[in-house]
Amino acid sequence: MEHQVQSTPAESTESGVTSGLRPFKGQINWRHSHHLKNVHGILNIIGWGILLPTGAIVARNFRKYPLKCDEWYQLHTLCQTSAYIIGTVGWGIGIWLGNSSSQYTLKAHRILGIIIFTFATLQMLALWLQPKKEDECRKLWEIYHVVLGYAVIVLSIANIFEGIGNIRSHAAEIWRWVYVGMLIVLALTAVALEICRWIKSKNPQQMAFEDNQIYVSQQI
Repeated sequence: MEHQVQSTPAESTESGVTSGLRPFKGQINWRHSHHLKNVHGILNIIGWGILLPTGAIVARNFRKYPLKCDEWYQLHTLCQTSAYIIGTVGWGIGIWLGNSSSQYTLKAHRILGIIIFTFATLQMLALWLQPKKEDECRKLWEIYHVVLGYAVIVLSIANIFEGIGNIRSHAAEIWRWVYVGMLIVLALTAVALEICRWIKSKNPQQMAFEDNQIYVSQQI
């Protein structure tokens, strides 16, 4: 009587179940990676792409002209700090994705992201390192702060489009047009405020009156 060799549970697991689990695990990893890529994109758009330009608009147009807001500096700081925190989380996710996958090596997108993070960190240090108003170097520091700030905004917008261009699906067009729509809203807002600023500049008496009101409010 011949003895039939039966496969043990371990052998059965190795031959059948494991081979079935590998595609399943791969599918889970792909879904997890895909989800993180979406989170990475959304956080970067909100942080670097929306809040950062909004903070610049506040600083330019809410200090004196065309709209005076006593809390402009707090609003500016809130926008920029929120942008930095949210954007840094998104940037960190992108770095992790790049390090964890040999297929996710987007050199231009990665390099731009590192430059943006570095410049933005320098801007955040301004909260503690900015000279006092009476210091001689204050004017030069303000020029540096504005130029570096606008450079970060331009690089951020460019890198967002670079990241969208790396999406290999029809969703890329949706992302692109959604962000274009957001930029149009920001641009129209900035243009409208610049027009108001120009109109007020044509009325020196009104500007002098507002300057006096600002001075009086600071003395109270």
